This record gives sequence, structure tokens and C-alpha cells, in this order.
Amino acid sequence: MPVPFEDCPCSGKSMSNLAAPWILLTLFHHEGVHGYEITRIIRQRIESLGLGLNMTGLYRHLNHLEKRGMLLSEWDTSQKGPARKKYFLTDAGRECLWRWMQTLTTQMTLIGELFDHARGVFPESRLPRIDLSELHPGGGRKSGSD
Repeated sequence: MPVPFEDCPCSGKSMSNLAAPWILLTLFHHEGVHGYEITRIIRQRIESLGLGLNMTGLYRHLNHLEKRGMLLSEWDTSQKGPARKKYFLTDAGRECLWRWMQTLTTQMTLIGELFDHARGVFPESRLPRIDLSELHPGGGRKSGSD
């Protein structure tokens, strides 16, 4: 019986688009923007990778981050039409963004190691080369054997 790989996590369909760090980083650079503008900014960054952005999911993330104290919001009624919520990064949100960057740096290191070991399994394939030397103090990374 064939394995339905199109529904497997290995297809990339169920992988997170890292909405929380994208939102935090966007608000770091663009304080006081509303949800639609956050979506537009993030979409510009990730669409070139062939990834989409779920607006409903984004607003869920915004609400969750606000409940956790990472963001503050206020209603903007200065424009014609319906009021819009503007979002602002808190000090806790800046700390959370920094922690995300540390976590993602570790994940990039692990992914680099995975690719290094996969090259031996798929020697003819063109797997990406990832230079991780900038991620570690001293400019190098530990290499191990299987």
C-alpha cells in the first residue's frame, strides 16, 4: 500500500511559517501598524518562497501574543471607515523576539548538521550548503562523526 506522502509532514504542508517571530520582527521595524499591514509586510517576505499566509491565523497569533503581553493594541478611529487595531511591541515582546532568534539559530545549526550528514546518503543531490560559521563564537562549528 503506498504511503500518502502528500499529507506527510515531510511535504512541508504542515510546517509552521513561524508567524510569531515574523509578527514580532515586523512590529520591531514598523510600530503601530494594523493587522492588514502586518500581513502585507510579511507576505512580501515569504511569497517569494512559494509560501502563503493565512490572515485568520495571523489575527489569532496577534491576539495570542497580546494576551501574553508581547504586544499592546489600540483602536485607530482617525481614518474613514471601520476602526482598526494598531499593534505595538512591548519590552516583553522584544525579549521574546530575541529568544526566538536564539532558538532559530540553534535550529539552523541542527539543520546544517542534518544536511552535512544527508550529503553522504544522497551524494549526487544538490543539497544546500549552509555557512554556519557566523553563528558560533570563534567562527567555527564543532564537527562530529556519525
